[in-house]
Amino acid sequence: MSRGAACGAKARGHFGFDTPEGAAEEAPVKRWRSYSLLTGACVLLGLVVAFVINTTVNPLRVTPCPWSLKSLEPYRDISAQIRTGKAGLIRSHADWQGAFVGSSRVANGLDPTLPGWQGTRIANLGCSAGFIYESEGICRYAMKREKLDFVVLGIDPGDLSTSFDTRIESDYYSSPFSDKDEISRELRYYFGISTLELSFETIGRSMKKELAQYTPQGLRKGKQKGARTQLTFLRNNIAGDAEAGLPDDDGRLSDLNPAKRELLRRLLEDLHRADIRVLLLYHPRHALMHAHSEDVSAPHVSFEKERRALCAMADEINRQPGGSRQIEFWDFNDYHPLNCEALPQTDGERMQRWHDLGHYALEVGNLIQSRMMGWPCRLPGGENYGTRVTAENLEAHLEEIRMGYHRYLTQEGVRDVGWKESLIRDAKNKNAR
Repeated sequence: MSRGAACGAKARGHFGFDTPEGAAEEAPVKRWRSYSLLTGACVLLGLVVAFVINTTVNPLRVTPCPWSLKSLEPYRDISAQIRTGKAGLIRSHADWQGAFVGSSRVANGLDPTLPGWQGTRIANLGCSAGFIYESEGICRYAMKREKLDFVVLGIDPGDLSTSFDTRIESDYYSSPFSDKDEISRELRYYFGISTLELSFETIGRSMKKELAQYTPQGLRKGKQKGARTQLTFLRNNIAGDAEAGLPDDDGRLSDLNPAKRELLRRLLEDLHRADIRVLLLYHPRHALMHAHSEDVSAPHVSFEKERRALCAMADEINRQPGGSRQIEFWDFNDYHPLNCEALPQTDGERMQRWHDLGHYALEVGNLIQSRMMGWPCRLPGGENYGTRVTAENLEAHLEEIRMGYHRYLTQEGVRDVGWKESLIRDAKNKNAR
């Protein structure tokens, strides 16, 4: 066979038809190209479907679109990503007139829909374990995006005395309140699988008519601990604090954290210059939390340095030019009878005004709002609850707290303080073994 004939034979197909040279090599390439196009089309379709579902349901309220369903509003539960959800409250509405900012005491205790507000649009931006570092960022986020008339800024006793930073322990840095990873974060809201899961959960709740833990205004109204568990919870909590060695102001805390103090001062100055009314709320704690029987001979004022610093800060800023409205410092952390409620004696009982030693019930939060706003007090005995503290009445206020502490240790708190200290002794003895 001649060389030309041999080449012609090689170019023939299996059935004798002529086949272009190199077609055998091109076939896998064509199949791979088709597979890639099909895969790309499926991925694109999946992204489109995720985008449509996520923006229609908008489970965290961070992607408001004209087609987002308003009927799903009561079922959008932000409990899995609280900071993201609270940022969503701001993103989804441009008409908030006020904001409640702070920790879980704000989130659980301050109802923005009380009749006294007469329809004023208020967002509860409180976050569980959200202290000053978070509150400052959240407040500034709201200031930039809303035309706020007033802010209630909750301060937890002890926060200014520690360097504790809750941002790294929460979803703060993965929320819009943070400026980190902004592009990837926004893509996740529109196309993410995690957001898609939340969308389906929201749809499921709406089908079952199961309301979310948080209201559309941001108030947490989830179920509280049952009556049969409160005493056990308090017992375990007190013993656990003793075992962990958590800080407790027994009169020796003296220095404030400079970074937190300066951060708060700058925030208050900017709020004042923006002519936003500020109600600085020093949260109440149950009288038992920082009570020690050994203090009976020389009762002190818990977190005295913090109270003096907050009063001085408000007084100094109020004297500065700019804003026309005063920063009001309200101190509810005293020994008023509501803060001295007796602990339950059995697991079948529970306190009426307190969920635990650090979290007051909603009706106390309602009273706090009434006192700060000058509304009629509906809770019996609440007419003199809390004090607006100024430079003029500061010393008298601190002395009243000191006297109240002595009264608590010698009268209504004797049984509860003894019970608490017996738990602490048992816990310490257990650790020493």
